[in-house]
Amino acid sequence: MRDPKRQSIVQLQGISKRFGALIANDQVSLDIAPGEVLALLGENGAGKSTLMKILYGFYQADAGRILIEGQPVTIDSPHTAMRLGIAMVFQQFSLIENLTVAENLMLASAKAPRGVWVNRTHWVKSHSRLSELAPSIQPTNLIRNLAVGEKQLVELVKALDADARVVILDEPTSVLTPIETQRFWMLIRQLADQGHAVVFITHKLEDVRACADCTAVMRKGRVVDMSPARDRTAKELVYMMVGRENLAIVNPVPPSPAYPRLQIQNLSADSDASSRSSASTIRNVNLAIAAGEIVGIAGVAGNGQQLFADVLAGLLPSVQGTMLLDGTLLHRAGKSSRQDIAYIPEQPLQNGVAAELDLVANLWAKKIGKMAFFPLRAKQRTHAARLIHAFDVQPPDPTLKAVNLSGGNLQKLVLARELSDSPSLIIACYPTMGLDIAATQFVYEKLFQHAQSRACIVWISESLDDLLQYSHRIAVLFRGEVVGVVETSTANRHQLGQWMTGGREVA
Repeated sequence: MRDPKRQSIVQLQGISKRFGALIANDQVSLDIAPGEVLALLGENGAGKSTLMKILYGFYQADAGRILIEGQPVTIDSPHTAMRLGIAMVFQQFSLIENLTVAENLMLASAKAPRGVWVNRTHWVKSHSRLSELAPSIQPTNLIRNLAVGEKQLVELVKALDADARVVILDEPTSVLTPIETQRFWMLIRQLADQGHAVVFITHKLEDVRACADCTAVMRKGRVVDMSPARDRTAKELVYMMVGRENLAIVNPVPPSPAYPRLQIQNLSADSDASSRSSASTIRNVNLAIAAGEIVGIAGVAGNGQQLFADVLAGLLPSVQGTMLLDGTLLHRAGKSSRQDIAYIPEQPLQNGVAAELDLVANLWAKKIGKMAFFPLRAKQRTHAARLIHAFDVQPPDPTLKAVNLSGGNLQKLVLARELSDSPSLIIACYPTMGLDIAATQFVYEKLFQHAQSRACIVWISESLDDLLQYSHRIAVLFRGEVVGVVETSTANRHQLGQWMTGGREVA
C-alpha cells in the first residue's frame, strides 16, 4: 500500500484535451505513485484512455503539464515516454501476425532489430515472463494462430519486458479467461511490490477488488473521485461512474420449445494458414437452437470458438455437415445466402469495421446487398446519426473515421450496425468486450429483445459468470469438439471446468 510520505512518480496537473467540439479531458489532475496499483474507472468516453495516451505521448495535451519525480517533462511521442520509463498496452494489439511470439518479443527490445537474435539476456527474461503469465503459449507459435486472449497476454509480456517504472494497461482482462485473469492479478501485485507504478484502466469491479490499491473515477472528462480501494464499495463506484446506483438487467425469457430454429448437424471445418481462426479444426459439432434461445459457447481460448463462429457466419467454408435456419441451408458454397444474420466478431478494428472509412459508411455497409440502388449520402447520414445516438457511440460524429474510435466505442459501432435490424440469427463473439457497466447492460438488453423476437443467439464468451446468468444453455468446446451441453438452471462450475479442460460428458 502506498506510503503517504512517498513522492508520486508521475503528476498530471490540469490536463485538458479537446477533439473538435468534444472535450475529452477537462482540467484533470492525477498522481501516480510507485508501488501502487491505480484502477482508473469510468464509462466509455469518460476520458480514461485519452488521459493515459497523453501520458504515453500518443496525444499531446492542449493545456496542463506532466511532472516525473517532480520535474516538468515534455512527452512528445511514445518513444520519449518509453525512455522516461513509461509503457502502455492498448486495447488494439500491435503484434506482427506473420511472426512468431519470440520474434515479436525480440522486436520489442530496445536493441531491435540488430539485437533480435543476439540479445540472449533479454530473451531469457521475456521467456520467463511468458512462461509465468501464459504457460500454454509456445515461443514458436505464430501470432496469427493465437486466440485473442493469448494475443493480449503477449502484449502484456512486451510491456513488462520494457523495465518500465510506470505500466499502463488499457482493459487488459477484457478477453482473458478466469485462470489467465488470476495469473495476471498476481503478476500485477508482484510488479507493485517490486516498486513499479501500475495504472489499470478497467470496467470490471472484480479487477479492483483483486489487485487495486486505490481508485480514480472519471466522468465526462474529469476525475470525480480518488480514494483508497478499500474505502469504496462496488455500489459507490457504480454510482460515481454512471450516476445511478442500480443497473438491473432483465433476464432473458424462456425460449420457444416448439421446434429448433437453427440446426447444426455434424459440422466440421479446417482453418487454413491465412485464417484468423485460432484452432485448426472443428469436428462433428451438433447443436439445435430453438427460437428465442441464447446458447453460450464456453471454452478456454483457442479451442475452436473463432473457427466455429466464422463458419457459422459464412466467412469460412465447412468440410462436412449442414447448417439449417428455418429448414433452409444457411450458406451455399461457403457464402452466406441470407441477409438476416448478425455477426459481432472479436477484435472489431481488425474484423468488424473498415477502419479508414467514416462511421456513415460503416453503419450503412450491411444494407448495400439489400438495396437495388445506392441511396443519397444525406439518407445514409441520417441513418448513421440515428444509430450513433441509439447506441451512444462517442464522439457522435458521423464523419469520423472508425479507426479514431476507442475500443469500447468501436464495439458499439459494430453492435449498432448488426443489431439495428431484425436478425434471425445472432453470432456474438465477446459482445461486451471493452464496454462499461451501463453499455454492457444495454447490449444484454438488446440481445434479450432479439431473443424475445424469436432470434437464435449463439454467444461466445469466456466469462462463465455471464453465461451462467444470462444464457439458456451452455455448450463447451474443447479441441474443436462439443464435449458437453447443459441447461444453465442445472449447470455448475465444476462440471463446466472439467469439460473446458478436456473432461468428457458422462452419459
